[in-house]
Amino acid sequence: MNEPQSESPPPAPADQRFLGGRGFDLLVGLGVLLISVVSLFVAVSANSTQERMLAASVWPTLQFGTSNVSLDGERQIAFDLLNRGIGPARIRWAELSYDGKPVQTLGEYLRICCDYEGESIGVTSGLRQRVLGSDEWIQVVRIPYPEGNEALFERLDRARHQVRLRACYCSVLDDCWLLDSQRDEPEPVKACPAAPPVLWGS
Repeated sequence: MNEPQSESPPPAPADQRFLGGRGFDLLVGLGVLLISVVSLFVAVSANSTQERMLAASVWPTLQFGTSNVSLDGERQIAFDLLNRGIGPARIRWAELSYDGKPVQTLGEYLRICCDYEGESIGVTSGLRQRVLGSDEWIQVVRIPYPEGNEALFERLDRARHQVRLRACYCSVLDDCWLLDSQRDEPEPVKACPAAPPVLWGS
């Protein structure tokens, strides 16, 4: 008596064979690729955030101001440069001008602004290649009250409002800004432009 022969199972549909073979490997590969892309995006985003935080932690900001009286209440004409930022400011160059004309020395400024050609009546500080620390300030110009010459002091007091300071400075990370005392905020720049031909104190 012949035993019944067992029949082989019917072949699996084509889509099942695909999913069970190379299709499954493809899905796994796509999943790994997706995870890698997401991980890369997260890493780049975190690195960018760290760079911004580091830049903010050493961010300098310069301000230029003028006054006609000292902290002690004495009459004087002064021009001051202050660093109100967090990190030090490396000053690349500075241009001081009166009524649009750059000046190099205090004597030149006094001649142009006030027709004064007498003996030296003030002190100055150079700015080029200086480093100004956080909350540090430089007295760029200080002219004490000229005793017995009220008319000269009044001319100096009027003239100080026509003085303009332009300077380029950078942080320790080489982020740079252009300061213009006629604008509200320093302008970020990729790098300091070439220095003007006439620089203060040079």
